[in-house]
Amino acid sequence: MSKLVPVNYDKVIKALTKLGYMVIHQRGSHVVMQLGDRSKYIAIFGERKPENMIVVPAHRPIGKGMVRTIMREADVSVEEFNKLVN
Repeated sequence: MSKLVPVNYDKVIKALTKLGYMVIHQRGSHVVMQLGDRSKYIAIFGERKPENMIVVPAHRPIGKGMVRTIMREADVSVEEFNKLVN
């Protein structure tokens, strides 16, 4: 089992972009992303039920608890997330 570590927000945004999420807007220190290309997500993971919108705090680094929450909203495991980030 892979270990979850704190990650900078820009890496989280890049990982979510690979899944088909798009940056909708940023207000202050929060970036709002929406699942724009659902077919891209389904091609990678199949018929999962991810959240439509995810809010990513623009912090360096984002703590492990918040990273886990974002992963849960995107319906991604720790191993899958670590592959996307690296």
